[in-house]
Amino acid sequence: MTLLRARSVFTATLVALLLAACGGSGEDPGGSVGERGTGGSSGGRPAALSAEAGFIEVPGSETLGPGWPSQMFYSFLPAEERPERAPLILFFNGGPGAATTSILLPYGTGPHTLDPTAPADAAPIANDASYTRFANLLYVDARSTGFSYERASPRPSDCHGRAQLYIADAADFIHVLLEFLDAHEALRDNPVVVAGESYGGTRAAMMLYMMQHYALRADGLEVMGLAPPWLKDRMQAHLDAAFPARAGARQEPSQVAEQFGWQVLIQPNLFGLQQAMYEEPLARADPDLAEHFAAPGARDRFDVRRTVEEGARVAEHAARSMRNPEHLETLLGVRLTEIAGLTPPERWPSSRYFWSGGEAARATASEGALRAELGRLGADDAYWLPEGLPCQGYLGDHGSLRALGKVLPHTATFITNARYDAAVYTEALPVFFAERSVYEVEIDMSLPAGAARPGVVRLTSDEADIALRFPTYASGHAVSVSAPRELAEDIAAWLAETGASGRR
Repeated sequence: MTLLRARSVFTATLVALLLAACGGSGEDPGGSVGERGTGGSSGGRPAALSAEAGFIEVPGSETLGPGWPSQMFYSFLPAEERPERAPLILFFNGGPGAATTSILLPYGTGPHTLDPTAPADAAPIANDASYTRFANLLYVDARSTGFSYERASPRPSDCHGRAQLYIADAADFIHVLLEFLDAHEALRDNPVVVAGESYGGTRAAMMLYMMQHYALRADGLEVMGLAPPWLKDRMQAHLDAAFPARAGARQEPSQVAEQFGWQVLIQPNLFGLQQAMYEEPLARADPDLAEHFAAPGARDRFDVRRTVEEGARVAEHAARSMRNPEHLETLLGVRLTEIAGLTPPERWPSSRYFWSGGEAARATASEGALRAELGRLGADDAYWLPEGLPCQGYLGDHGSLRALGKVLPHTATFITNARYDAAVYTEALPVFFAERSVYEVEIDMSLPAGAARPGVVRLTSDEADIALRFPTYASGHAVSVSAPRELAEDIAAWLAETGASGRR
């Protein structure tokens, strides 16, 4: 066991997150459900849960574009056994602007997966390590990424920068999550696990902070000053419906965490460029990464064991499958023609952020099979994009780090440590906590006892004793791609240990 002692104050546990006025439409979107796919719930008894996909409309935001809403794409795959009792894992990739349908959906998590070693045109194969063995799965694409699209034609000037953009981005995902839960009565009070990759770590922490502390606005505190104006009432309405015995009462963070109290952080970026600057000296001293730093650009920084070309092939495999109707239907588990809001004329008006003519031309040329089956689109639209940057430059900062500090005491946390990732060097995170926190930090590689990949980081102070699960993988940045079975096994065991599985 290694003991690292804190040497300075970690403001995440002591300083309020100071925010100022939110961009938002000012309207309560709670009753506005967007396009729905197959399945779902209806009045009376909860409907049987089945695979579905569709779109949920998120409200306009003065930060991400005033006055016009977005259609955010989701895909749902139910647990194989007793889904009404299983936790719901909300998956999203990071970027900012990386499509969840480009990594976490096609690789290693669902009932079908792409083989990263196969040719780029290979069909999905059955995944006997699917997370549906122990959880319900909900995948969401961020605004204007993947299959998500806009209801207007945005311009660069629509990014006002009036608020931290990561807060508006997290609010989008909270809105989608609450809309989905409240439309599926069988899942309304199930434990929710927020699982984000890379920048998704910032988004996960901000989501949980905003949900667990939703009531702070009522106290006039500045901590939630930039939260969307609909958050408090929307969260209260959900909690009233999910936990009727407490209906009408303000719920404390520990109470909210009974449902929203789990996070899986896959190679997380938690505080933006400052994290990268902190990590780099330690990464350069790591012999596993020596070849990458000796010849930058020769190897893929997301997995230094492979060439840049090999990494590009993995991305191309996902892109081809997302644009191949047969492959896509296999991965989603539904017919494309059954997805409301996907095809014209339902989707019009629709567009993407800040396209150049070259981007539009490339997308048009690459998704001919989708357009032939689903219909033609406008010149500034596409069915699927691997990434999109609606408003650039909103990686996390000290505000997102403070939010993480407020979340940790109430939240079971799982962080991956991928040994061959030079993009996010998670080996540095325990060192960071030791040097910048009020905690004493212990790294115990004997716990959990008997685990194939043990590893726990314990943060202790006079006020808290927090255990972060921290297993190590012979993997690159996308752990679900290069160590899918190991990650699935560890998350399943961790959910059982922390009380999320079969709790109801």
